[in-house]
Amino acid sequence: MTSFDFASLYTLFDAPIAALDCGQKCAPYNEYGVPFCCDTRHAVPTAYHAEWEYLRSSTDLWHVWQADTHEETDRLRAEAPEGQVLIECQGHLKCQRPFRSLVCRAFPFFPYITSSGQFIGLSYYWEYEDRCWVISHLDVVTPAYIAGFVAAFDLLFAWMPSEREIFGYHSDVMRRYYRHRRRPLPLLHRSGAFCEALPRRAEIRPADPLQWPKFGPYAIADSLPFPGE
Repeated sequence: MTSFDFASLYTLFDAPIAALDCGQKCAPYNEYGVPFCCDTRHAVPTAYHAEWEYLRSSTDLWHVWQADTHEETDRLRAEAPEGQVLIECQGHLKCQRPFRSLVCRAFPFFPYITSSGQFIGLSYYWEYEDRCWVISHLDVVTPAYIAGFVAAFDLLFAWMPSEREIFGYHSDVMRRYYRHRRRPLPLLHRSGAFCEALPRRAEIRPADPLQWPKFGPYAIADSLPFPGE
């Protein structure tokens, strides 16, 4: 586990998610004024054990996460994926971009695995639809970001094949969720194309990201006469 080269993986997956700072788009909707993805009250990052060893030997940015109570700490540690540790940085204002964890770089996305086991692109954690600005504006995600994401997870899956199975499970949960909602599932294909999966038909088709719905406050803002304000 310690032989994996996270420095090289980080170099591959270093492109920003968009041409703008999406944190400035969502932070005003967080009562603490912090981008949701950088606020451990909303999402606690994890790191693979080998990744954590690399980070703590390379930077002082990170420390092991701990909640305000022992009960909350124990609960979330028990829920953390096997082989990973919960971590926390010094805050978005002190971010050292070369040392962002893989989870930080990937958020809000995870690798989408088809029912036949193929890693075909990116889907997102639907739990953050009401908070993450990018989920409501998938058209801003750059091809360079998608390419870096795919390259990084291709490497990770070659190193840890079991991770493909874990994300395959997440993908299946996503399909069931969208099947229940009777909605197509948005996908950022590894080719850079925008697609959507139709869980009821096991079909994938091209899509226009501008036609995908917006959520939470971003849906309200989009309905205003001047949605950019």
